[in-house]
Amino acid sequence: MNCLMKYGFPPPWYSLFELGSCAAVLLVLLPAAIAFCEEKEMMKDSVLVGVHFFAGWWEPLPNKWIVAGSDWRENYPSRVPLLGQYNTQETMDKEIQAAAAHGVDFFQILWYYNDADSEREPNSQLLNRGLEDFLQSPHSDRLKFLIEFCNHPPYQVETDEEWSNCLKIWVAAMRHPSYLRVGNRLVFKVHGGHYFIRQNGADLERCRTRLQSLRNAVQEAGLGEMLIGCGVGAHEQVSKDSRFAELFDFTNTYMDVPNCELTAEPHPYTVLANHINSGREKHRNDVIPYVPFVAAGWYPRPWRDPRPDFEFPTDTEWRQELSRMRSDLEAHRVFGLPLSDNSSQKVFTIYAWNEFGEGGFVAPTVGEKYQRLEAIRDVFGYQ
Repeated sequence: MNCLMKYGFPPPWYSLFELGSCAAVLLVLLPAAIAFCEEKEMMKDSVLVGVHFFAGWWEPLPNKWIVAGSDWRENYPSRVPLLGQYNTQETMDKEIQAAAAHGVDFFQILWYYNDADSEREPNSQLLNRGLEDFLQSPHSDRLKFLIEFCNHPPYQVETDEEWSNCLKIWVAAMRHPSYLRVGNRLVFKVHGGHYFIRQNGADLERCRTRLQSLRNAVQEAGLGEMLIGCGVGAHEQVSKDSRFAELFDFTNTYMDVPNCELTAEPHPYTVLANHINSGREKHRNDVIPYVPFVAAGWYPRPWRDPRPDFEFPTDTEWRQELSRMRSDLEAHRVFGLPLSDNSSQKVFTIYAWNEFGEGGFVAPTVGEKYQRLEAIRDVFGYQ
């Protein structure tokens, strides 16, 4: 990954150009200028790798490790994370370093609204430790991040006061130099597109007003333009008549599971992978860009989830899905994020960094070690 894309630094000769340096200086720096322009063009041909980050692992009870009074880590010891079992500053510091060292470009951090003096669920104020710890990490310059506003119940934001409270937090986070920009535009995602529309009374004008107020707040803060996306189903095509096409710049899917029978033994990973891939095919003709995703697994039995389980991918299967993603990104311009010249930045997301209970994770664990991260590095790596 080239340093400009990774860290967003301007070239050292930029200010000289702006100040109108003498011809001699220009002649000396011209090769560097040409090289930089070529590198900017190469950015379009590289792939940004994003991983969803869930900060739901806290120590106070009730927590996600204890279900019905039992610690499920005892029955699923291979899922125990190696870099820290709770979302703390120390854990985040290690996670940023591990991700950056293995070809991950950004964390797509799940963010949940709580009122200042109350919680939507027990200990749910702690859900946003991921964003807080990233912002405070001494290693935050090694990785980018963006906010995914999780608006599913009970974290819906409906009143103007709640929305205003959100804007203050989001804009403050977007001031951080590691906030993800694509084509110099800040990237932001609303987790559930359908929820967003319903929570605004199915009034598209109200939806537009809400989103415009976010854009305005960002511009007033001197942070420039935005790309705002929303979540859709893996098989949910976005046509010219779609309400999402009227409101958003792109769509993305967090996760999607096939409707299989709940069986004693998990289904093969290939069933899950094929379901996701068939959905990606349906998005090939979307009228706005779609950021595709791959799933590192879905096996939510520790949380007693009623949905079906799937075996974890073998190393070969995981590398195959990453390679298939790379091929699809190269073949279809609609996959990615829009650039101002009507081209697209190739980008995809992975479910997920640390959904240990649901069984979707690439973070190092007792059972997998660094195997899934090593595959990401090998397939996408430092391009």
